Amino acid sequence: MLLVEVPPSATALLRSQFEALVRAVWARHAAKESELARLLAPLTPESQQAAKKLPGVPDMLAALETLGPRGAAALLGRARARLWDGLNSYVHGGIHPFQRGESGYPAQLLSDLLKNTNAMTMLTVIMLAEITGDAEFVAVMNALHHEFADVLPELEPFPA
Repeated sequence: MLLVEVPPSATALLRSQFEALVRAVWARHAAKESELARLLAPLTPESQQAAKKLPGVPDMLAALETLGPRGAAALLGRARARLWDGLNSYVHGGIHPFQRGESGYPAQLLSDLLKNTNAMTMLTVIMLAEITGDAEFVAVMNALHHEFADVLPELEPFPA
């Protein structure tokens, strides 16, 4: 066990990073025009209320299953399955931050947190590259995971 001071808010931010990534992929590939309009509406009390009716992460992942890029829903779904409970604990002041504050963080957990954050950032950069429409730029961004494999989670094959 490694006693390292890591602010709980730093770990909680990974959940926001994950949700923003899922929403970006969903908005790009699976959102309906009416849903995008709710996101892009000028901020008013009414538009804020309407935006609350947008799909949550499970529904966005379900939409990506059929409308998203090959493997995106599976990749993001696996990340959610592995990270969600622990991240929710950090966001809502649960047992995880209290226990880690008391006993410290295992080195492997710290490494995994950093690798997952790096992966979210890498996927966000790939999304931004896609938006440019520059196929060469997209290909370079897609290839980066091989170059930086040591600081990213291990890639798993897509299900057949």
